[in-house]
Amino acid sequence: MKRLWWAIGISLLLVGWQGMENSSDRPLKVEDHPFQRNIDGKVSESSTEETRVQAEPLTLIVVLKKHYRDGVTETTQEEETIWSMPDFWAEYAGWTVEEQEVGKIVFQRQVEDISPLTKSQGYFGLNKDGELAVFQGLPDHGEVIESFKPVPVKPLESKYKNKLKTGIKIKDFRHFEQVVQRVTEEEHA
Repeated sequence: MKRLWWAIGISLLLVGWQGMENSSDRPLKVEDHPFQRNIDGKVSESSTEETRVQAEPLTLIVVLKKHYRDGVTETTQEEETIWSMPDFWAEYAGWTVEEQEVGKIVFQRQVEDISPLTKSQGYFGLNKDGELAVFQGLPDHGEVIESFKPVPVKPLESKYKNKLKTGIKIKDFRHFEQVVQRVTEEEHA
């Protein structure tokens, strides 16, 4: 029995000694406690993982193309600072992406109206080939707006043809459509 007490005493002494050694000022490591498993790379991975959040806003050149019913395309370009991509996409919800590259995005949209240029200065008239054309100003002095596809008008009644020679002011989209439809109907009649 004496031997048993000696063994318990020596064991307690050794455990106490190891406890005092671990209570020093140096930090504990996984190797200091053999009953803990070392998971390779886990500690180093979590401390060196990079943040993927961009600290500064994104700056893009935004090109907007509006395609009007009279064939005119209006293009605007501006530099835009983007702080939130969801807000950016919400701002252009009615637009279609035509082209996208690094630092630049081009949006397009069909506008169910005639262009501001045609509203303010547009006249229907006949070009030198006798086709219906849209002029910027009166047909005698104005230039043909190239974007509008000329329409043949040979079978028109002479009264309407004379009106077109002097020029018919385009009032609005509805008027624009009526004149084009009338010329097209007369052509096929």
